[in-house]
Amino acid sequence: MNFRMKIFIAMAAVSVVLLSLLTWYMSEYSSNIILDKAKEDAGYSISQLSQNVDSLLQSYEQIVDSLYVSTEMQRMLLTNYHSFDDVQSVYLNYIKPYEQWITTSRELLQFSLYTENPTFQYAQVHYIDDEVKQSVWYRSLQGHDKTLVKTWTVSEEYAVLRKGTIRLSQKVHNPATDRDMYTIIDIEDRLIHNLISRENESQRYIIALPDHSIVEGKQRGITRTDELSFYNIVSGHDEYSDVYVEDGKKYLLTVKTLNSRSSVRGLKVIQMMPIDELLIKVNQMKNVALILLLVSGSVSILASYFISRRMTKRLMQFARQIKTIDIEKLATTVEIRGNDEIGQLSHHFQQMMHRINQLVKEVYQADILRKEIELYALQTQINPHYLFNTLNAIRGSLLEKGDRENAEIIKLLALSFRKVLNKPAKSHALAEELEIVETFLKIQVFRFERRLRYRIDIPESLLQMEVPRLCLQTLVENTIVHVLEQSLGTTEVSITTNQSQHDIQITVMDNGPGLSPDQVRDIVVQFHEDSDLAREKHVGLRNIHQRLQKMYGEPYGLQFVSIEGQGTLVSILLPAYLPKGGQTPC
Repeated sequence: MNFRMKIFIAMAAVSVVLLSLLTWYMSEYSSNIILDKAKEDAGYSISQLSQNVDSLLQSYEQIVDSLYVSTEMQRMLLTNYHSFDDVQSVYLNYIKPYEQWITTSRELLQFSLYTENPTFQYAQVHYIDDEVKQSVWYRSLQGHDKTLVKTWTVSEEYAVLRKGTIRLSQKVHNPATDRDMYTIIDIEDRLIHNLISRENESQRYIIALPDHSIVEGKQRGITRTDELSFYNIVSGHDEYSDVYVEDGKKYLLTVKTLNSRSSVRGLKVIQMMPIDELLIKVNQMKNVALILLLVSGSVSILASYFISRRMTKRLMQFARQIKTIDIEKLATTVEIRGNDEIGQLSHHFQQMMHRINQLVKEVYQADILRKEIELYALQTQINPHYLFNTLNAIRGSLLEKGDRENAEIIKLLALSFRKVLNKPAKSHALAEELEIVETFLKIQVFRFERRLRYRIDIPESLLQMEVPRLCLQTLVENTIVHVLEQSLGTTEVSITTNQSQHDIQITVMDNGPGLSPDQVRDIVVQFHEDSDLAREKHVGLRNIHQRLQKMYGEPYGLQFVSIEGQGTLVSILLPAYLPKGGQTPC
């Protein structure tokens, strides 16, 4: 294949590919716009329905809450009576009006009270016997240590009447008698069905209680959400919206989970909206775009052919120029003259050959230098390995002699060297820094035995945050040198954190003799100085403070507090959000 044909094919291919990508992008873009609009509408619709369901259920919960606030009625229901007349009198004068108020204010199928009082069994007031304890609603209220517990469950008592029923069960614990009482009300699930607008009847809605029982939207014998084919997709999401394919049809699956109260926490409202009809106009536009693609592609191919013919002549001359290059001297013997792009290309090609000739010599010299650097780096890696191997050999010898105590300290020492020497990065995870610190402290405990006690209390959520390398190690080492080694009593070292909205504070605290205000002031002043005196005193603290300020900015760094006779507290102040690598947060 000659050069002209290659140019023609390349230009035609680029034109066709670009036009195809543009057509595909516009089609997908329009589809995404329609789908995003559908998601927005579905999100609004399901949010409104969720609020309506929540309000409906809450209105019934407010009815039964009146029993919780009525201590007088609780006392009457839990009092032991000696005659049937007393029970009847209390029921007619107190319980009956309460029951009538509840049944007339809302649509109820049933209202019942259950108590642990065997002497009060009348009308809708029942005793909690073994049969009641086996019921679904009773078991759903157990295992809670709260005074007031409410749950929603599906009731099967009205199945013979072909009425779907949901039951609100409330447990109230009376602390005066240490007894429990229960209120249950049953309502028809049609009340929830009536919340679905007629305009949305073409869509499928599923409303399920926190125990996975489906109240609205049962199909093909499926009565629980964990039996749905898409349950694994939405089970871990409080809110979800995406395309789902079922039986060859595409749906926009939208899920909203209620968490407003403990009684409805986990109640899911699911909407399945068919999206095939939404994409009819998109498919029509795709057909038009395909026709335009064919026409524009044909025109591009013809234009590419004529352009390639005009370019070929000068480019072939340039190809002959390249063939005349002297390989050893990297110079050409033919030059194309002219002020157009090809002439300029030829001129720049001549300059490039000259520059390449110079670069070859420079690269050759740089390659020799690189090999020398690699050799030096390899030698520097040998020393730590030699140290680790030597320490492990000493530890093995101690173990053979039965000296396990000294073998353990050699193991800790080797582990400390390995963690310190094998990590050249400027920062690492807080968990790695704490491993270095704890290994160092274990070695010091071996040295000082009962004179040293330490505590590390860091939340697990902060262990992966990036911190400057050896920052805590330096603070702990200062505590050992300036506090423990200078006193005869027991030194306690604590490493804790304090997190606010914007900052994270990691604190190393000891119970040593502390410092005077003048000494504290001198140390803090030296954090910011760079004089010869500052370089000789408190080098570790000054380096950590300046590293932190260079990495995170002026507000961050070390905070030093010491009270004479009470101890010293040194804190590292970091931004509350530290991205990977410990860079300055956005």
